[in-house]
Amino acid sequence: MKNVYWRPQAVSRTALILVGLISLGGLFLVENFRVGVEKPHYEEKLAASQLAEQAFDAVKTARLRRGISIDPETDPTYSGLIGIAMSPATTKTGALTAKQTAINPNFAAVVLEMLKNAGVKRGDVVAVGCSGSFPALNICVYAALETLKVRPVIISSATASQWGANHPNFLWMDMENVLYDSNLVSFRSTATSIGGYEDQAIGLPDEARKVIANAAERNRLMLIEADSLEKNIEQRMKIYAKNAAGSPIRAYINVGGGTVSTGAARGKRAFKPGLNLRPPIGIRQIEGIMPQFSVKRIPAIHLVQIADLAEQYGLPVPPMEMPTVGEGAIFYGVEYNRWLAVAVLAVIMAGLYAFVRSSIGFRLLNAKGGAGRETSLEPMV
Repeated sequence: MKNVYWRPQAVSRTALILVGLISLGGLFLVENFRVGVEKPHYEEKLAASQLAEQAFDAVKTARLRRGISIDPETDPTYSGLIGIAMSPATTKTGALTAKQTAINPNFAAVVLEMLKNAGVKRGDVVAVGCSGSFPALNICVYAALETLKVRPVIISSATASQWGANHPNFLWMDMENVLYDSNLVSFRSTATSIGGYEDQAIGLPDEARKVIANAAERNRLMLIEADSLEKNIEQRMKIYAKNAAGSPIRAYINVGGGTVSTGAARGKRAFKPGLNLRPPIGIRQIEGIMPQFSVKRIPAIHLVQIADLAEQYGLPVPPMEMPTVGEGAIFYGVEYNRWLAVAVLAVIMAGLYAFVRSSIGFRLLNAKGGAGRETSLEPMV
């Protein structure tokens, strides 16, 4: 046991220092030479983002064909997915940075991961509430749904906040129709609502109703018109149930902050941005589509606070050029290089083994040198 605590003078401190330096160097290498690894569902995430990128291009092409210009100051990625400051179809003020941040095809991978984590599988029914305020995010949701081959039941909003899909001749339902007619997605909205305060066009100019009615007619969509929030919610829930055709609804996706969908400001705050697997506390007292689904233990994907979601998944806020598909923490994680760690550990163990063997060998030589001769020992440091 002495040999554990005492060292022969013949073994120098230099050997100990060398082993220590090797250990520190190995730690530095392992910490600083980590490797990127693909996250789960990588191929599906990549496919969804590629589809979103194609959809972005299709919408931009359609916009330019309609003679609607793109302002590079408000739309630095030149996506065609940023609207205008004011129009008859504009419901309220909007944060331009949030709209710009949403213009990232890799958000499709984020939505796909959330659907996977919610347990959604091929052929499942997913209810969706789309806001015209975030057309780029709507596209990413559609791309994720199409990639997973689920059965979405979609109710969209015709109007939008500032910088959203608020051009009178190119509302969200027009953009959606471009995707459908281009065979990029195999589904479209079942119905659309007029939007505005409590989804009743309150606060919108008289011209807004005419603009929305014309858009619904040219896109062959049923326009939801209810004289109260309660009736609007009831009508929407019936639409979701009817189109689910007896199949269980496995998740609800809300895009933006629509009152009917979230349950006003209180409901919007109750749900965290992203995936909500459990109902928030006190949600039973809030009127809204998402609260009703959540009470039934149906997972809710709440796509708000876009800048925060982007930072969480390693996406730029906002991008100054169109992001490359496949970039971001949603695709790759950083892990320790296992082979490097094993190699460093092997070198350290070899050094320690050599040190121990040299100590034992020295003692054996002293023992053979003559009876009664003592080995000079000194405390080990």
